[in-house]
Amino acid sequence: MLDNTRKTYFSPQDDTLKAFLEFIAAAQKKIRIADYSFNLDPLVDLLIEKHNAGVDVRLVLDKSQSAGVTEKPEVKKLRAAKVQFVVGTSEKHKIMHNKFTVVDDAWVQSGSWNYTNAASDEDNFFDIEHSTDRAMFFVADWQKMYDWIRKNEPQK
Repeated sequence: MLDNTRKTYFSPQDDTLKAFLEFIAAAQKKIRIADYSFNLDPLVDLLIEKHNAGVDVRLVLDKSQSAGVTEKPEVKKLRAAKVQFVVGTSEKHKIMHNKFTVVDDAWVQSGSWNYTNAASDEDNFFDIEHSTDRAMFFVADWQKMYDWIRKNEPQK
């Protein structure tokens, strides 16, 4: 996927959308996403495609943003496709503000870039790094959020 252990992308200078979608497309077994603002239609389509191909796709999405006008259709598409996700807040705050993805327990994407149509046109960045240690660190945090939301915040 990448020649280097870590690559950093800046928007709007780099084609962050292309880089991110290629990152997701490379998943073979597992995708874990935690994202604050989520309305990127090509991503939703790709996640559904991966889910239908047998990749274990799960998401944690922010409650306040998921109720927004641009996010609702994407959440509805995920639900209709039976992609597993939870919508909630954090244990201590009103929002879940993370923006990261772990692919195949080996690759981590993280930064300020939300998974939105506008993110690539704004000043944002993200890193994609190959590190099983870092991936496990992020997956552990993701699992903690997922479990907390499932236990404490009823899902629709």
